[in-house]
Amino acid sequence: MRDDADPRLRFAERLRALKDATEVSVRDLEVASARTPRRRAGQPPLRLKRSTIAGMISRTRPVRPEQEHVEVFVDTCLRIVRGSGRTLPDELGERQAWDAAYWELLGQLAEIRSGRRLSREPAKRLPAETGDRTGRPDSAGSASERPAAEPAPSYDTRSHPSPPPRRRKAGPAPVTPDAIVVAKEVLAGLVGQQWRTEAMLRSLDDPDPIPVRWRLTSDDRLMDHPANLTAASPPLTASSDDIATMIRHFRAMRRRRLVILGGPGTGKTTLAVQLLRELLVTRQSHGDEPVPVLLPVADWDTGTFPLLQDWLAARLARDYPALRTTSLSSEAPAALAMRGQILPVLDGLDELPTTAQSAIIAALNRSLSGTDQLIMTSRTLEYRNAVESAGDVLTSAVVIEPDPLSPAAAAEYLRRCLPVRPGPAWEQIFTGLCAVPVPETGPIGALAEITATPLGLWLLRAGYITPHATPAVLLDAARFPDLPTLRAHLFDRLIPALIDTRPPSVHEADLFRPRHHHDPDQVRRRLSYLAHHLTHPRDADGAPRTRDLAWWRLARSAHAVTRPIRFAIGLIIALVIAIASTVAIGLTEGLETVLTDGLAYGSAFGLTAGLVVAFATRSWSLQPPGFAALSLRGRRPRPAFRPVRGLVLGLAAGLAMVVMMWLTVGPVLSTLVAGAVSALAVGLAYGTASGFAAWAEAPTPEGQASTPMTSWRADRTLNLVRAGTIGFTGALTGGLAGGLGAGLTDTPAFGVSVGLVYALAFGLTAGLAAGHHHAWMAYLIATSRLALAGRLPRKLMLFLDDAHRLGLLRAVGPIYQFRHAELQDHLAAAHHSEGEE
Repeated sequence: MRDDADPRLRFAERLRALKDATEVSVRDLEVASARTPRRRAGQPPLRLKRSTIAGMISRTRPVRPEQEHVEVFVDTCLRIVRGSGRTLPDELGERQAWDAAYWELLGQLAEIRSGRRLSREPAKRLPAETGDRTGRPDSAGSASERPAAEPAPSYDTRSHPSPPPRRRKAGPAPVTPDAIVVAKEVLAGLVGQQWRTEAMLRSLDDPDPIPVRWRLTSDDRLMDHPANLTAASPPLTASSDDIATMIRHFRAMRRRRLVILGGPGTGKTTLAVQLLRELLVTRQSHGDEPVPVLLPVADWDTGTFPLLQDWLAARLARDYPALRTTSLSSEAPAALAMRGQILPVLDGLDELPTTAQSAIIAALNRSLSGTDQLIMTSRTLEYRNAVESAGDVLTSAVVIEPDPLSPAAAAEYLRRCLPVRPGPAWEQIFTGLCAVPVPETGPIGALAEITATPLGLWLLRAGYITPHATPAVLLDAARFPDLPTLRAHLFDRLIPALIDTRPPSVHEADLFRPRHHHDPDQVRRRLSYLAHHLTHPRDADGAPRTRDLAWWRLARSAHAVTRPIRFAIGLIIALVIAIASTVAIGLTEGLETVLTDGLAYGSAFGLTAGLVVAFATRSWSLQPPGFAALSLRGRRPRPAFRPVRGLVLGLAAGLAMVVMMWLTVGPVLSTLVAGAVSALAVGLAYGTASGFAAWAEAPTPEGQASTPMTSWRADRTLNLVRAGTIGFTGALTGGLAGGLGAGLTDTPAFGVSVGLVYALAFGLTAGLAAGHHHAWMAYLIATSRLALAGRLPRKLMLFLDDAHRLGLLRAVGPIYQFRHAELQDHLAAAHHSEGEE
C-alpha cells in the first residue's frame, strides 16, 4: 500500500507534474539533459539515465534524488518550456521554488531518520520563517534547526567527472555545528595564510598603510533608504591607516554590507584586503562570525549560478581543496556557503560588461538573506551605471568613497618612506607639494595629481624611493608637463626598478625576491603580451576581455590545441609504435617478417592509438585542473584495491580479446586462454591503479591555500600519476594478453614481439587518453607553441611566480592578476602601439 506520508512520494509527484507540463517523454528528457548547462562552473554535462529519471518520479517507491540530478531535471524542463513559448505556474516554473522544495524534502527526511516513523499524517513541514526569499534555509537560524542527518549533496568539480562517484560507505559526517566550526577554522587558517603572504608582497604595512580618508557617498542614488541602513551609517568616516575604527563601524551595522567605490588606483582593493585581514584577526573575539574570502566578482556567471551561494561553493571547492580534509569532505564548501558562514569580499564589479554588472546587483539582492554579509568594490561610474540599469541598489548596503589625498598628506607619507635626510631634490618636491596653493600646472602640479591616489604614490615609491634614484628628472617641465606623461613614465620605470632592487634569491624566507635573473626588457615584452592577450579582443562595451590570468585557460584562449597540433600528436604516436613494432619483430623473427608482420602490426596499432589520442586531445583545453598530492604526511586513506571496477573492466577486456582472437586465429583453446589472461591482467592492474589514483587525489590536512603554483603542481602531479598508473595498466594488459595470444598461435618469440607492440600501444593510449583533467597537458602545448613564437618563456609558471614576487602580479586563489588594472591597460596599449601581435 502506498504511504502518502512519505515526503519522497510528494516530491516525485511534483517532478511528474513538471514533466507532464513540459510535455516531454522520459526518453526525450534523457537526451535533452545532456545539452543542459550545469549551475556550477567547470562541471561537464550530466545526462540523466532513464533509470535515474524513473526512480525520481516513481509512483510507488521513489528514491531520494541527488541535488544535481534535480537541478538538471528541472533546468532541462524549464529550458524546453522556454523554447516552446509556454508558461508554467510559479511553483513549477521557478528555480528558487524547486530549491526550497528540495531543502524541505531533506529536512523532512532528516526528521524521519532521527526516530519518527512514517505515519498517515503529513510530515512536519519546515516553518516558513526558517527560509528566506531565495528558498534556502535562513543562515541566521542555529545549526540545530536545520537538517543535519542528510545535507544537500554538493559536487566537487575539480576531481570527479560526470556522473558523480558512488557515495562511499564511510561518507562525510553529518552537517553538525561542530563540523561547521571545524570547517570554518580550516578555511580561516587558509585565507589568513594566503593574505598574510600577499600583504607582505604588496608592502601594505611598510611603513604603514597609505592614509586614504573614506566617507559616506554623497550620491543618494547609490544607497538604500536611510531606514534600511544602520543608524551608525551617516557619520561613517575612517582612514585606511586606522582600519580598526573602520571595522568597528562595519560591525555596528544592522546589516553588514559595504560597497567601496572610487576611481582608478584609489585603493579600493587594498582597503578590501585590509578589512579582510582585520576581520580574520579579530573574529575569535566576536562570536560566530563568517569567514571573509576575497573573490574576483568578474568570475561570477549569473546565468550558470543564479544564486551567490552556488557560486561561492564552486569557488571554495576549487580554490581551497584542503577543505575536503575536514569531516564534511566534499560537502564542506556547500555547507559553509549555504549556511551563511562565508563573508564574500567581491572585488572588481567594474571589470564586468555593463549588462553583467546590473545582473550581479539583481543576483545579490535575490541571494542575500537578512543576516548575510558582503563587501564589494567597484569604480564609481560603473557602479552608478549598474544601479541605474538594474533599477535597484544593493539592499541595506553602506556605500563609501575616498577623498583625494592632499598634497601635504602625500608629501608626509613619502617623507616617512625616505631617510631622515632625503636630499635636495626631494626637499624641493616636498616644498612644492606643501605650498599653498599647490601649482596646477608644471611638474609639481603633475606630481600633486598623481600622488592624490595610492596607485600614484606606489608608482613614485617603487620607481624613485626604493631604488634610491634621484627624482631631479621629475622636476623637468619639458619632459613632464602634465599628468598622463608622468604616469606613463612611472609605469615604464616600474619593471626595471623592481628588478634592479630585488636580486634573485633561492632562500624561502625572501618572499619579495625572484628565484631567477630576468632581463627588464624581456620581462616587459612578456608581460605586455600577456596584458594584450587578456585585454583583446575587448568586450562589446570596450572593457578588457578579462583581468584573470588562469594558467589552465591559456591553451583555450590562445587556440593552442588546434587540429594540426592534434594530428601531429597522433602521427608521432603512430610512428613510434610502428617503428617499435618493426624493430621488435625484426629482431625476434628475422628481417623477412619485418614488412609482412612488423610493419603491418605497427601500422595498425599505431594508427589506432594515434587516432584515439588525437580525438581525446580536442577537449584538453576545456578541462579544469584537478588535484593530487603524494605526501605521506597526515591522516589519509591507504591506497585501496578496487576489485569491482577491475573485475568489470577485466571481463570486458577479456571478452574483447576472445572476439578478436576468434576472428583472426580461430583455435578455441587459444582464444579462451588469451581472454582469461587479459581479464586477469586488467582486473589486477586496473584495480590497483584506480585505488592508487584515488589515494593520490585525497588532499592532506596540511594542504595549503590554493595558489596558482600549488594548483599547477597539483594538476601536474595528477596527470603524471594517472598517466603512469593507467598507462602501466594498459601496457601490462595489452602486453600479456597480446603476447600470450600470439605465442599460442605462432612462436614464443613472435609472442614476445607482439606483446611489446601491444604494451606500447595500449600504454600510450590509456596513459594519454584516460581521465578528465588534462589542463596541465594542454598548458604544455600552449607554452611550447608560444615559446617557439618568442612570446612567452617555456617555463611560464616560474616566470609568473617571479613576477608575483616582484610585485607586478597579485594572486587571488589559483589565478594571477596584474597588481593594478591600470598597469595591465598600460602594458596592453604599449604592446598594441609597438605593432606586435
